[in-house]
Amino acid sequence: MATRADGPGWWLKDTGFKRRVGEADLRTFMQVCPERVHPKGSTLFRAGDPATHLHVVASGQVKLVVPTAEGRERILAVVGPDDLFGEAFVGAEDDVYRVDAVALTDVVTCPMDQEQYRRLALHAPGFVVAFTRILADKVFACRDQLARVEAPIRGRVAAELLAQGARYGTDAGEGWVDLATELRHEDLAAMVSATRVSVTSAFASLRQAGVLQGTRGRYRLHLAGLADAAEDPEP
Repeated sequence: MATRADGPGWWLKDTGFKRRVGEADLRTFMQVCPERVHPKGSTLFRAGDPATHLHVVASGQVKLVVPTAEGRERILAVVGPDDLFGEAFVGAEDDVYRVDAVALTDVVTCPMDQEQYRRLALHAPGFVVAFTRILADKVFACRDQLARVEAPIRGRVAAELLAQGARYGTDAGEGWVDLATELRHEDLAAMVSATRVSVTSAFASLRQAGVLQGTRGRYRLHLAGLADAAEDPEP
């Protein structure tokens, strides 16, 4: 009997996957776990589906969401290149996915099931060592995530914008980056465990501080200023 789809999903960001695995083992990984293309808006898996694969993101962004009682969606995370997501390697054999994984942009992933992992253990043992170290980082990522929940909302919003800008922004010079994102205020609110109104207020405060410009998914961010706001969230 399959495990009930309750509790949070599983993901790991900023793994440095390609750098840590190494070229030879990465080639073997690509042969054993070929890329799969997911068009924007498509669903990679749904909560309750059997957790058969762990996905390594090659390009694009995927949002991990759960439905709310009002029939909307709550975004738990947005994952991108080199990130890992999917419960296949951290749950029981009859486990299920706990979230919906939806392509926020056109996405390419390398899905890996447990049989493919066993093949990699035989043919690319260096991959297994690197992969184990990456999984161990999940413990520290969880610790940091818990710490952020206790931070003031303005600081949490600044930290999330900083993370989005650093990963997906384009250099605009003099410490600024341009960020085009599909995320709305209500999406960011779900990601930082806040209300939409409080996120809108935080945006206004960050604009007043001169570290955020733009609106409606087209932003210019001052990374150093956002870093300061994340560390010292009081305006």
